[in-house]
Amino acid sequence: MADDEQLLSLLAIAEHGSISAAAEHLHRGQSAISERLRKLTELVGEPLYTREINGVKLTQAGAVLIPDIERLRRVLRDIDSIIRRRQRLMEGELNIVSTSLIANYYLPPFLTRFRQQYPGINLYIKSGERYWKDAAAGEVDVFFYEGDSDLPELPDYFKSVPWQDNEIVIVTPLQHPLAGRQEVSFEEVESYPIIWREPGSAVRGAIEKEFRRRGIVPRHFIEVADIESVGTMINANLGIGFMSKRVLDKRSDWQVATATLESHQMVCLNFMAAPQPDRRSIMLQKFLEMIENPEYLT
Repeated sequence: MADDEQLLSLLAIAEHGSISAAAEHLHRGQSAISERLRKLTELVGEPLYTREINGVKLTQAGAVLIPDIERLRRVLRDIDSIIRRRQRLMEGELNIVSTSLIANYYLPPFLTRFRQQYPGINLYIKSGERYWKDAAAGEVDVFFYEGDSDLPELPDYFKSVPWQDNEIVIVTPLQHPLAGRQEVSFEEVESYPIIWREPGSAVRGAIEKEFRRRGIVPRHFIEVADIESVGTMINANLGIGFMSKRVLDKRSDWQVATATLESHQMVCLNFMAAPQPDRRSIMLQKFLEMIENPEYLT
């Protein structure tokens, strides 16, 4: 099979009229160009050009190849352009799969900054259980998940690391007995209905771990599917809840109050799963540098 260097060498002598001129145009030695043409001639099985006093002239067998070689050159130039643009982060795509909470409350500042720096990159952000369960690792650049969430099966070149922990606070209705209290004991919390998310969320996992450590078993609770439902239920005076302070800070529209728990070991911990450095695209590497260094946002 002919390679592109052999074909482009034939095109060069057709356009420039001689092997020496073709070699100069292609920045190669004459012997290298002659060798390419020799191999191409052997492959075709008949002469592709003849030598004349003023240079070379294509035979019919050589001339018939030229239109297709010109198209090949345009395609190769397009490929080079795409590669250069991707190297400069002028185009491309970044595919992110995340739990809804992280997508809505943690990622936006980083996505905004990345978009400002690299406006040519298309962002595909798929969040929620439907995407999470069906995600194919080969089609995703990076995963973000909470606590003990079950990850899709990942290739062994992906690595999970902790990302963005945050303080957990008690959230109560405005007129609740615990509203605004400092140093609320776990025994007091136990006596109220709790609104919490489904198992697997980072906050619920941290709460349950601390409850078990203290021998506390909540007797009354409402389980919901997302953090918005937690806020809605608390707002409706159906119970108290727990959430990361970061989430609460972004929801000034919720008519709720907070209370501070006594000393505890609860931490809201999120995670990120991404390929090892040698398997990352340039755009993913730039995004992760931003994700891993919050000072980018200052």
